[in-house]
Amino acid sequence: MAEFKASVDIRSSVRWGYLNRTFGEIGKALADPTIVFSLFVRQLGASNFLVGLLSTIRYGGWFLPQLAVAGRVQHRRRRGPVYVFAELSRCLGYLAIAALILAMPNSRLLLPIFFVLFGLSYLGHGVGSVPRFDVIGRAVPAGFRGTYFARANLLAGVFGFGAGFLVQALLRSGAHDPPIQRFAWLILLSVVFYIFAVGAFTRIRERDSIIAKEKARFGQTLRGVPRMLRGNPAFRRLVTTLVLSDAARRVADPFYVIFATEVLGSPVYVAGLYVSTLVVSKIIANLIWDPLSRRFGNRLILQLATLATFGVPVLALGFAWFRPTGATAGIAFAGAYVLMGFRDSGKYVGKRAVFLDLIPEEGRPLHWGALNTLLGAVTFLPMVAGTMIDRMGFLITFGGVAAVALIALWSSLGVREVPAVSP
Repeated sequence: MAEFKASVDIRSSVRWGYLNRTFGEIGKALADPTIVFSLFVRQLGASNFLVGLLSTIRYGGWFLPQLAVAGRVQHRRRRGPVYVFAELSRCLGYLAIAALILAMPNSRLLLPIFFVLFGLSYLGHGVGSVPRFDVIGRAVPAGFRGTYFARANLLAGVFGFGAGFLVQALLRSGAHDPPIQRFAWLILLSVVFYIFAVGAFTRIRERDSIIAKEKARFGQTLRGVPRMLRGNPAFRRLVTTLVLSDAARRVADPFYVIFATEVLGSPVYVAGLYVSTLVVSKIIANLIWDPLSRRFGNRLILQLATLATFGVPVLALGFAWFRPTGATAGIAFAGAYVLMGFRDSGKYVGKRAVFLDLIPEEGRPLHWGALNTLLGAVTFLPMVAGTMIDRMGFLITFGGVAAVALIALWSSLGVREVPAVSP
């Protein structure tokens, strides 16, 4: 009877985990930082450097706090409340941004205040990442993790597909830029779904965790990172692959939509097409990752995601070289977002499933925090990319990104295989 009760609890937690992921992805699609926010700050007159700064703040705020947070939460038996508090703080930040846009759409202060609020919002999001991943990692049985993450992504894509059409409808304004207030409505809608995501998470049954005797100070935790890397070659190879592939993603992602609208001459509302394309390609990809994980393990998913990481800048290079223009070129450039969908969903599934396979439960919070803090080291690159584009153009920038992605692909071939186990 107890065994059956436990299985029911697991199935219930998995379902609520799916909803948490689905609502969160809908919220992100409605106010996608790479697409929607890039266009928003550009419409406010931001330079390429500031467009890159947007990506740096987003990923830096998410990645960099995680090692410190891991040291602080590893002594807690219940870690879920930390995520709830952190994610609600992000919602408050987004609400403040929307109110600011509606209250002072033409103010010169809008852009700098937006960057401050955006940074605080993603700092809260980053604080919540470690406890959320730890809770889900303990709730999902070993051997089912690759399938779980693939199905969570699939459901998120299916229900998030309409978000792209809504973005396109709200940003469509003929030949002119849309009124700046329309971005506020997208942000407010995203907050609604983020709150739904938090509500779903609270229904996940959190199992007791293996706890440390006391909090680890940040300096102590930081000094332990080299030891983690030296002592676990498989973890070190995973970190190398992810850092290189993330560098390729972070540098160029904010500028693809800028390239499409300003170089290829596409209308601004093409952003809606790109959001929908991104979602659909994730749906298709996750239909593939599930059987691949079951039959070949999770390493192959990570490798295919890294291959797609290489394919995105290669495709962009072709457009930068031949320079087609007009609405048709903008539609054709959606192919880059097809590859980005495969890349992002594959990385989401592969990174988490391979990590959970490699790292024992008691070491996961610190190793996850260390991994993401190291990934945070590349978050400053988009600012450099903005300067590169201003001085050398898109062609050279995309070429450099392709070279880094190729090295990441080579590194992924050495990631250790952990056989998948049927649940």
